[in-house]
Amino acid sequence: MEYRLITLVDITATGQYRYDPTRQKEQNQQQNCDTILQTLGLRGNTYFTVKPKAFEANAKSLGFNINKTVKVWQFEWTMEIDDIFAHKGDPLHWLKHDFNLIPIIPDLDENAVLKRPTFVTAGTDTNIIFTLTDK
Repeated sequence: MEYRLITLVDITATGQYRYDPTRQKEQNQQQNCDTILQTLGLRGNTYFTVKPKAFEANAKSLGFNINKTVKVWQFEWTMEIDDIFAHKGDPLHWLKHDFNLIPIIPDLDENAVLKRPTFVTAGTDTNIIFTLTDK
C-alpha cells in the first residue's frame, strides 16, 4: 500500500542537519522534512525511494481552499504494515489524526499564506492532504 501527501508547507529534503548560520533556511527545510518522517514513524517503519518533490499547481484542483497556483510538495511512501493508518473504514484516519496541529517552520519557500505554523489536516485552513496511490 503506497501513500501520498501533498502539502503547502516546504518539506524540501536538503540534507542540512547541522547548524550553520549561513544555511539556516536549508536546515529549517530539512527539519520540516524530518517532522514528516518522525510523525510517520510514530506508527511504524517508513520506506521511500524518492525525496519530497516540489512543483506548482492550482491548489483548488488538489483539494486545498485556495484558488490560485502555488508551490506544493509531494511525498510518497509505504509502511511495513498495510492499513496501519486505517480506522473505522477510513484508510487515512490515523494519518490525519497524527499530523493535525504538528508544528512546522514556516516562511521558507512556500508561497501560500499559512495561518498558523502547524500542519492542518481538516477545515478551510488545510495545508496537508493524504491519499492512497494506485501503485
